[in-house]
Amino acid sequence: MAGHDSATASMNPVMRLLADAPMSPRQIFAVAISIALNALDGFDVLAITFAAPGITRDWGIGPAQLGVALSSGLAGMALGSLVLAPLGDRFGRRPLVLGCLILMAMGMLLTATATGLASLCLWRVVTGLGIGGMVAAINAVASEFANEKRRDLSVALMTIGYPIGGLLGGFAVAELVVTHGWQSVFVAGGLATAAFLPLIWFGLPESLEYLARKGTPAAREKIDAILTRMGHVPLGADVVLAPAPVRGGSLAELLGPRFRRLTLLLVFAYFLHIMTFYFFSGWLPKLMSDLGYATPDAIRTSALMSLGGVIGGSALGWAAPRFGLIRLVTLSMVGTTVTFAVFGMVSGLVAMQVVAFLAGACVFGGIVGLYALLARSFPAELRVTGTGLAIGIGRGGAVVGPVLGGILIQAGMSIPLAIAIVGAGALIAAGILIVLSRGPAAQN
Repeated sequence: MAGHDSATASMNPVMRLLADAPMSPRQIFAVAISIALNALDGFDVLAITFAAPGITRDWGIGPAQLGVALSSGLAGMALGSLVLAPLGDRFGRRPLVLGCLILMAMGMLLTATATGLASLCLWRVVTGLGIGGMVAAINAVASEFANEKRRDLSVALMTIGYPIGGLLGGFAVAELVVTHGWQSVFVAGGLATAAFLPLIWFGLPESLEYLARKGTPAAREKIDAILTRMGHVPLGADVVLAPAPVRGGSLAELLGPRFRRLTLLLVFAYFLHIMTFYFFSGWLPKLMSDLGYATPDAIRTSALMSLGGVIGGSALGWAAPRFGLIRLVTLSMVGTTVTFAVFGMVSGLVAMQVVAFLAGACVFGGIVGLYALLARSFPAELRVTGTGLAIGIGRGGAVVGPVLGGILIQAGMSIPLAIAIVGAGALIAAGILIVLSRGPAAQN
């Protein structure tokens, strides 16, 4: 991608040093922290679904009211991605991560005290605010602490932390809900989130790219101290940082003449691909049930899709430096459309599970690649803001996908055709990335 070449050429001396040198244990630790934080996000997002049966039983609420509770966290995430993410470009990645952890821990613990739908929704919004800002920040952390060879893989591993967190968290609290009630899910999540605060405070340094942009004597001292702890040679006296004004976090600049085309194309591609993902993952158990399969078979098929996502996302991150990031993301999106259409046409449980696994590999490979593209496409002063904008608007796709699928099926459309229509969103997203790779937006 031309934008990647341009970004490499204009890289400041600090980032050139990290790009070319092997990753130190401290850098690997920073990437590992980003993976763990995204796993924490995955658990926090799904916590309400784990608690939902107990909440409906205790409060006697219906599906419509539960739907409001489920959506409130998603709304908070969208708001956090749009409102809090710019703070990471303006004040640094580390303060944003710490602030979002506090919001998430507070929201989770207070959710356990909810006595009605209003308070439940309020605290889910607070939790979602923290998650939305966190996801944008850790995408930058994974990218900026990796070297050039491992950058796409680092972002990929960070991204697949999300389904891993949901999977492991579900097993961890399954028995806890039975013995201690639905509140225990949020207490466990809140305590686990709070436990990360000292780890981040003492173990995660500020982004060197952010500090290099500041360029002040104090920032330079911090850079040398961090480089020394990482096992790298401090900056020499002759190295000029050429600081840029730390005015980051400007949505207006993202949508201004220089970045508008790049921003809109990436955001629209992310929206469409996320729409297909949430449609398929959300409706898969119900669609299989309608086809006559037992609930355990449907759940296992969904699990195989998640497994395919973990493997496919990891494979894309490993292969991107060898075969080209944007090429692999485009192929993943085309594969998403194809596997969705095939899923609607095959019969037999084994065949459906195989196709679901392949669909998971393709659709989540596309998501991983989009995160890596977001990290590479925007300059440092707009990286967290641009990622937050894409994620925030992408949450709209998360809502539109299941709703659109429901409308099509409600209207009497066949299941294979409904899957194929919504799955075509990924094909359009692939076309957008082809335009992006060839157009002037790639030069920015």
